[in-house]
Amino acid sequence: MNSAQNLSGPDAPASATESQIRTDMLHELYVRGRESTLLGFLPIFLLAWLHIDAHALPLLLFWIGSLVAVQIYRLWIAQHYLQQPETHTRQRWYLHQWLGTVTLALGWVISFALLDANELGMPFYLHLIFLIGLSTFMLSSIGIDIRLFGGFLLVLVGGTLAVLSVQYPAFLQRYPIVPIGFVIYAFMLLVRSRGEYRRTREWITARLNRKQLLAQLNASLAEERNIKEQLRQQSEELENRNRELSELAVRDGLTRAFRRGHIEAELRRLIKGLHRRHDNFCVLMMDIDFFKRVNDQYGHAVGDEVLRRLAAVSQTQLRETDLFGRWGGEEFIVLMPQTTLDEAIMAAQRLRLAIAAMVFDVEGTTFQITISIGTAQLQPMENADAVVARSDEALYAAKHAGRNCVMAAPALIAGE
Repeated sequence: MNSAQNLSGPDAPASATESQIRTDMLHELYVRGRESTLLGFLPIFLLAWLHIDAHALPLLLFWIGSLVAVQIYRLWIAQHYLQQPETHTRQRWYLHQWLGTVTLALGWVISFALLDANELGMPFYLHLIFLIGLSTFMLSSIGIDIRLFGGFLLVLVGGTLAVLSVQYPAFLQRYPIVPIGFVIYAFMLLVRSRGEYRRTREWITARLNRKQLLAQLNASLAEERNIKEQLRQQSEELENRNRELSELAVRDGLTRAFRRGHIEAELRRLIKGLHRRHDNFCVLMMDIDFFKRVNDQYGHAVGDEVLRRLAAVSQTQLRETDLFGRWGGEEFIVLMPQTTLDEAIMAAQRLRLAIAAMVFDVEGTTFQITISIGTAQLQPMENADAVVARSDEALYAAKHAGRNCVMAAPALIAGE
């Protein structure tokens, strides 16, 4: 079985891709290799301490230095590949890992040479126990790759039996169960290695699936938030459009003054309440003097600009409670609640002077306009049409009086 087979398989769920599983399996090998390498320094020094009196010190120090160098090499492999996984291939990592693992197994086999040929006391048995413990420990680092683990066990078990047969033949003759036990234990470790691979793969697959589910959930939540935001924006746009449509229904598109239909409805509503409260109420009717001349001389575009500016200036001169509307053409109306006739005349004069002060410039040619205003105060039991008609009569009176002036409609005589 090769490493590609070890790091992939048909049992992966469709939700986690083989590439993702292989990448995470490889990463898990790097992590376990680093951890086992760090912990692997302890058995080296323990066995060195155990052999301190068994052989010459230089040979023992050489053995320690060699195994420490191998462990440092394995540690470098794991750390380097963890920091820069994208710059290396799996084949290169596998070659480095295999060299480090096999060299480590050879180092443990060579450690038998540190014992005297005839010394089969407690140190020897402790040595064997350490080898068995080390093999089990190594399962946690390379057990999920059976090819690496098989190579390690082959060198360790085969080399150990070879050394025993050469240096300790009497020991093998006395205990023939030892080589059989080594082989059985190695086979058990290989079987467990396969189970460790499957468990690790299932764990990694489950983790990847969980990540993907969380990512899908977050994506769904983000999409839901985007949809809600889009709906909110569309709702705001719809509300703005509705407001604009409502505004267009009551406001004149050119001057932004109230349309005649709206102003008439407001006039009737106000007068209906005023008759119950007996409050003062006046109506101003205003018209631009000689507006036809402006259109004829400067064009309708300039005439429209005159209407826009007149409406803007007029509304700055009026109170917030006053209602300013376009009655038709160049004629405008102002509804002034809680206003006496004298107050209405004063307001009309201010409005007339403000309009007369406006200056219009058309390609270097300037001109000004004037307005005529008629005003009437609501009389008891008078209806909307009547008060508008009297203010309109006052406007015509201002026109006949020479324009650019304010005229007030006389109060009705009782019985008229």
